[in-house]
Amino acid sequence: MQIEGRNSILEAMYVNKKIDIIYLQQGLNFGEIENLAKERGIKVVRVSKIELQKMSKTPKPQGVIAKMQDFEYCSIDDIIKDDGFVVLLDSIEDPHNLGSIIRTCECAGVDGIIIPKHRSAEVNETVVKTSAGAVNHMKIAKVGSLNDAIEYLQKCGYFVFATAMDGELCKDTNLKGKIGIVIGNEGNGVHRLTRQKCDGTLRIQMRGKLNSLNASVACGIILFQALEQR
Repeated sequence: MQIEGRNSILEAMYVNKKIDIIYLQQGLNFGEIENLAKERGIKVVRVSKIELQKMSKTPKPQGVIAKMQDFEYCSIDDIIKDDGFVVLLDSIEDPHNLGSIIRTCECAGVDGIIIPKHRSAEVNETVVKTSAGAVNHMKIAKVGSLNDAIEYLQKCGYFVFATAMDGELCKDTNLKGKIGIVIGNEGNGVHRLTRQKCDGTLRIQMRGKLNSLNASVACGIILFQALEQR
């Protein structure tokens, strides 16, 4: 996998992700990255701005690109904890939304994220950069069926909420203990069958004329309301 941007690459280096080679734009200063690369024996190559832009898979690589091993997904069991806090993503297809959600989850103290194998964005270069390196600190499980994952969490003692326009207000809901929160697709929300599997539903109090928020924004509001309780 290729990762781009100073923060994303620095975070990967700090957590000792396996980086094979780093490309740096000629004429720019990358003192901290170069020092860490030297300590860890990572090969560094200086290239022109044009060469770097040709290699880049994102609009603004910030003059640095690294080649590393593909992201390693974990199992659901790796995420489960005694006082667990889990986020499940129901067909989040925009990699920018996925990256933002990962960053928000890391800041809110979420133990892990569960995504489906199909009809979902995967952890790629865009996700890594959008997460500002948070992906390096977040456990992410990829499952064949989100509904099966919900049932498994429930068997492990989790109370799982779906987000819905007609749900209970977050601020009036007990979000302590072992909980899972399902964030729905950008356009369609949580699928009907998935919602039926859940133990309860949550909504955000809104007063505007629009009745929906961006998935990553909605996720952030809910998670930090939960964090205040927890």
